[in-house]
Order: sequence, then C-alpha cells, then structure tokens
Amino acid sequence: MKKQFSFDKTQYMPKLWASLVYFLLLVIALILFLGRKFEPLQISILMEKFPGFYSHISNFSISCIICLVAGYTGILVSKKLTSVFLLGALLILSNFVYEWFIPILNTPDKIDAYYGFAGTLLPFPYFYFYQKFGLQPNPKFDSGN
Repeated sequence: MKKQFSFDKTQYMPKLWASLVYFLLLVIALILFLGRKFEPLQISILMEKFPGFYSHISNFSISCIICLVAGYTGILVSKKLTSVFLLGALLILSNFVYEWFIPILNTPDKIDAYYGFAGTLLPFPYFYFYQKFGLQPNPKFDSGN
C-alpha cells in the first residue's frame, strides 16, 4: 500500500504565512513564464520599460521556480541556508556557462544569463525570513524514528 506524506517525520513545519508567500512567489513566476505565449497575461508596464522582457523571461522563471522549490524544502528539512546558497551559486554558474559558452540547443544570449541570475536571487530575501521566522517546531515530530 502507498504511504502518504506526513509531517510526522520532519522536525519543523512551515507557518501559514510562509507557505502562502511561497505559493504566491511560485504563482508570480509561473504567470510571468506563461506571459511569453499568452498575451493577456503580459504586463504592459514591464513591456514598456523592458521591450525584450518576455523573450528572456523563461530563464528568470525557471531559475526562480527551481530555487524556490529546492530552497523551501531544503530549509524545511534542515532549517539552514547553506544548501540554498550552494544551489543558488550552481544555478547562477550554470546560467552563465550555458548562455555564454554552450551553443547546443541554444542561441547564446548574455541577457538570458542576467535574467536567470535575477530569477535565482529573487527568492533569497524570502528564504531569510522563512528560515528565521517562518518555521515552527512540529508537535507531531517523533525523534525516535
């Protein structure tokens, strides 16, 4: 029989505000990504200020979503930012290497690398507050397991 996920095995659990902000950030990144192809989701102010915004937003959104998901779960498990910093550095490095030097399945575009850089850094202020104030001890945690 399948085992269901349970918070009984995690020492900490997120507070409600931390989960809501996490999902809000995910939705924002997803809406920006979908705005590439779905014109009603495009934000006109962004298009006026940055004319090529939606041609580069995929790197921003993908980096942001990967960083958010991995960071949220990593902090939940360890209550430390170390693994999130390592992941962020790896994402930034991979964005720059791929966009500057690797032409396989890609047209090298340095601006894409900067968008990926920004997308990777965006979740870090949230991670700081999530790690400091967004976790609470799990009353169901059984340290004997």
